[in-house]
Amino acid sequence: MEAFGAGTRCKSPLYHANIDPRADERLTPEQWGRAVDALEAKLGFTGQPRALVQHVKEGREHVHVVWSRIDIERNRAIPDSHNYRKHEEVARALEREFGHERVQGAHVEREGKERPARTPSHAEMQQAERSGLDPKAIKAEITALWRQTDSGKAFAGALAEAGYILARGDKRDFIVIDQAGESHSLARRIDGVKAADMRARLSDIDQATLPDARGARAEQAQKALDDAQKAEEARTAEAREAAQKAAEAVERADEADLTRWRSMPLNALQWEINTLRPDRYAALAAGQAAEPTYRETLEATDAAHAGAVKARGEALEATETVRSLKQKAERYREYQGLLGRVRFWLQDKGILEIPEWKRLQTEISKAQKLADKRQNDLATAEALHTEAKSALKTLDSAIAGAVDVAQAPEWRRYEVARSVLNERIEEDRRRAAEAEAERRAEEIRRRVDAEIEREKREGIEQQRRAEISKIPTIVRGLASITQTEQGTFRVRYPDLPSEELKRQQDLLRRYPDEAKSAVKAEFSERQVQAKREKDRGFDMMD
Repeated sequence: MEAFGAGTRCKSPLYHANIDPRADERLTPEQWGRAVDALEAKLGFTGQPRALVQHVKEGREHVHVVWSRIDIERNRAIPDSHNYRKHEEVARALEREFGHERVQGAHVEREGKERPARTPSHAEMQQAERSGLDPKAIKAEITALWRQTDSGKAFAGALAEAGYILARGDKRDFIVIDQAGESHSLARRIDGVKAADMRARLSDIDQATLPDARGARAEQAQKALDDAQKAEEARTAEAREAAQKAAEAVERADEADLTRWRSMPLNALQWEINTLRPDRYAALAAGQAAEPTYRETLEATDAAHAGAVKARGEALEATETVRSLKQKAERYREYQGLLGRVRFWLQDKGILEIPEWKRLQTEISKAQKLADKRQNDLATAEALHTEAKSALKTLDSAIAGAVDVAQAPEWRRYEVARSVLNERIEEDRRRAAEAEAERRAEEIRRRVDAEIEREKREGIEQQRRAEISKIPTIVRGLASITQTEQGTFRVRYPDLPSEELKRQQDLLRRYPDEAKSAVKAEFSERQVQAKREKDRGFDMMD
């Protein structure tokens, strides 16, 4: 696309537009397509290649559209003049078509209303994000300074007192460099003043005496560094004095704390020790936040970094411009026909001069000078950034040293409390070890007693089993076993000595369930035996 653009001498072969309705005005896919097509037709880009990107930022859905302005068939660039008016005409028409709230524009449908204030451009919003300064607030402040003064020199002095620097611009008469090193067009930062009136008031200022943008940025960065270094000594002295007072207070409280720590419960002491441990990171953060010099130095470092980034981008852009122009010149010479080559041969001999080639070489020369200047600006910006980082590092070290000095008594008190805690923990461990030894001895005694009791139970169980094993023998020796109508059994013991008889009776009474089972089994066995003998008798009779 750049090659096609180069062929038409168009500096901007692409056209970018942003369709951004309010957050509460949601569009359907069809409405988004309708909006893009309507703007495309109004700008005269119908049929041209385009790219669309739709996304959500800060809760608002919007679409970016990029068209090619190069009409390839006619080898010309489609004009983009009066595009602001065309954008507003499409916006008003779409508001009516979609039923959205009407926005007052600056170019169409004014109907006697005042022109609305100019909104910050995309570049200005990016500038505000880098510097952290509100462009509206800057405009209001500079406008107030303009109205409070009546001459250019008085205005320049008022700007300096407010922290701004009036400088001469490369493309504009006057620019203002803010505290962050960002440049602003003076005409755009004074509300309600025409450029001619501004130049008339500033006519008492010789522009040659004003610094350029680069020099003003360097002056702002140096001023921030100087202010930071001046405040550093006072801050360090105050921090040391505060640390000394804190140390004395801690020493006075140490003796009373020792007595209290040795008598308080251990868990309470542990909790108090946790609260006594100084938080160095929080102290550093508090010291940095409470120190205006640190904030100023940090802002100066960020501003120097932003300046270096900006200078790097400008240097890269200028270098790329030189490369692009050289490629364009090479293509121009390469694509010449026989007649063109003859013309170049004559030009090399000094006989003929080709105007187009001379124009390209002039552009390359200008672009190369700009690229060299941008490289010098980049070197200066990077040097300023290095100095700012060094100053910030020095200030960080100073704050850290002051914090360490201030917290030294607190750390000493914390360590004393921890030593008391360790002593008490060691004493508790000794007592716990003694208690553990006693507990283990008691546990051994219980185990021995339990073992003795278990052996006793096992002896009793063995005796019981031995006695139960004798029951079947006693039952088999019974003289008779008869079963009653109720299903119980009557037994008759054989003629035995009284002591033996009593022993057997006691044994059967002691284990009634086992005795009953044995008697029942013996009764069944005797019935079976009787039946066999009976059957044998019948066989003998037969």
